[in-house]
Amino acid sequence: MRKAIRALLMPLAVCLTFLPTSGETDAEGAAGVKDEIIQKAKELIRARDTIKATELINGLDSPEEAAQLYSDLTGDFYWKERSLPNTVTVARAGLDYCLTKADEIQESNPDVARDLKVTAGVLSYNLASFTWPGWNEEGIVIGRDDILTGLEAARLNVRLVGELKDDDLSFSNAYWMLGAQLIAVQKYDEAIEAFNSSKKHAQKAGERLNELLSDGYVGITMIIAGKKEGQKVLEQAKNELNQIGSDDAKFFIEQFHTALDVFIK
Repeated sequence: MRKAIRALLMPLAVCLTFLPTSGETDAEGAAGVKDEIIQKAKELIRARDTIKATELINGLDSPEEAAQLYSDLTGDFYWKERSLPNTVTVARAGLDYCLTKADEIQESNPDVARDLKVTAGVLSYNLASFTWPGWNEEGIVIGRDDILTGLEAARLNVRLVGELKDDDLSFSNAYWMLGAQLIAVQKYDEAIEAFNSSKKHAQKAGERLNELLSDGYVGITMIIAGKKEGQKVLEQAKNELNQIGSDDAKFFIEQFHTALDVFIK
């Protein structure tokens, strides 16, 4: 359901070459090594042996490879296995690894440290997104603790985008996700502030769709908070999205309705 929105609302994942450890140099061999480690880590996590799983991943020679494995596992547990508990476990372990390792090597290898923070940005955004109830994702049960974890991840994502001095579109995405999570914890004034920040950065980036997305969620937040004028704000955003008429614009309108259904019981 969210595949279309991800291109607009998610930071770009880091694309890394996974080097084999057995002397193989061809792509097929490298992929086989990676798949073997992923499968072993999954088995350990399913068996609630997370410490051994993290030792396996953290023991890789390349920090970039370890970071990418955490990112891949997070996506697999969510999209393929529909296991939010395992998704959260892996994402948090990955964040801890990326941020701790980045600090350790900042002086000796600043380029790799930056790559690790970029991956942490991807992980933090995904963790915030995967724990947001507003998607109403089939097969995913989100509890209060998950929402609080998602809010923490969204705040971290905003901080990382700032530390990396990323572009305005990344800032827009980060503030949108923060606003979405603030809705989930009933912090409506803060949510509106975050969506307005998202809109400001979307305008700077020249991204009209993201600007209208933020406008729509300002309206949604106002409606949820009991402010009648929110309906007018939402309708204006929907009308302009309808005029654009792209698949992404139509998806945003559909998502407005889904979020309202979730948060207005």
